Amino acid sequence: MLALIMHKFSTAATKSSTLPALRSVGLLNVLKSTFAGASVARLVRPALSPLHDENLCIIRARKLLLLLLSLPFLFLSACGGEGSTATFNRIQQNRTVTMGSVPFEAPLLYQDGQEWVGPDAELGMLIVERIKEDVGGGADASDIEGKFIGMQHETLASALENSEVDLVLGVFGITEDRKEKVLFSEPYYSLDLVLSINPVYGDLRPDSLAGADIGVREGTAVEQFVRGKFQESTIVPFKTLDDAILALRRGEITGVIDDRYMSAFSLDTVPGVAHLELLPTTVGTVDCAVAVQKKDTHLLEMVNEIIAQVKTDGGYTQWLQGEPEAQLARVLERHPERLEKDRKAVEPRRLVIQISKDDNYDFDIYRMANLNFTLTEQESGQSFTSSRIDFQSSTGVSSITVPPGTYKLMVPKMNNWSPGIVVVQPSDPDRLTIRIRLQRGGQVRLTRS
Repeated sequence: MLALIMHKFSTAATKSSTLPALRSVGLLNVLKSTFAGASVARLVRPALSPLHDENLCIIRARKLLLLLLSLPFLFLSACGGEGSTATFNRIQQNRTVTMGSVPFEAPLLYQDGQEWVGPDAELGMLIVERIKEDVGGGADASDIEGKFIGMQHETLASALENSEVDLVLGVFGITEDRKEKVLFSEPYYSLDLVLSINPVYGDLRPDSLAGADIGVREGTAVEQFVRGKFQESTIVPFKTLDDAILALRRGEITGVIDDRYMSAFSLDTVPGVAHLELLPTTVGTVDCAVAVQKKDTHLLEMVNEIIAQVKTDGGYTQWLQGEPEAQLARVLERHPERLEKDRKAVEPRRLVIQISKDDNYDFDIYRMANLNFTLTEQESGQSFTSSRIDFQSSTGVSSITVPPGTYKLMVPKMNNWSPGIVVVQPSDPDRLTIRIRLQRGGQVRLTRS
């Protein structure tokens, strides 16, 4: 552009040695035709107005030359800066928009075979379409495609700085140290951080993590957040969330902190972790955004334009509907179901004990009237005493409330006579009936329902 301006300027200047001659050959028209803008004409018109003082003409001519030299830089700035120009030139040359990411962020972004899928992949394709509109500039840009490049979290920012990728997208959290290296777009998603636990090794809670070993994804904004908030915990980094979940299953760590959708995906799909739980309480949030090079201000404007459109349309929320929402709901059910099971495991049950005999058995069953049963738990040795036996016709009835366990049933005032063992299970209903049937020959049949 600069060479074009100076060529036209020198051509005009060689036709006359005086400044009025420059105006006479239409330098103003040269500038207007070169930049196709009236704003440039307004800038240079005062320097080209009729002058009668030759010294003043020379001074203004010099100013005009300085203006001409600065115009290419003004032009670059108006188009988004040298960085955006270099990025767009690279995209035009390679016919590809390269997006650096990490391929293990399901369900937000992950590889399904050769295809990258998830809400972040949808967002990335929208950004690519917007870039194609700008790069094309009326020309055919339909062959330009978007391509995700799999990397590690700790290398994403440096890869962007070194122009190995055009932008970074995919659960890339905003941090202060990253801001020093890249430009961030407006946030498009906030990671809702929750705690995964293994109840086999402890019933951990978000407000009691001091001394706990907490697993996180290595090199992420989540790791930085967790290290800052839970300084009394030991933070254990893992390459992927699945690796952390497997370590939790083995009892090598006591908890894992990450996004609720990502945690639910791992807990729902990794083999052998159906007993692990996701607690609903949020321990913090991390904003995610698209990152571009520091000089790529024009590219950043386009990215923010797409993000604003997605937010207005509720696109990201819609992309999470379906299986991600279903997975989250399924996994969140585990914790309250287990708590209910634990509650029932110790909740006392009401036992109604009935005793009767065969008609041809000559035992005087009414001798048991007003006596009591005792139930002794075999593991703890704790004993419970029933109400007095009350006969209704030929059946004696008593009741007792005991927690789940294995009990020896006896009648202390009949020489600790025992009709057998009663087992009360955590899965049993709130009320059980124990039936004792005395049979001819001294046999006893004990049933429950």
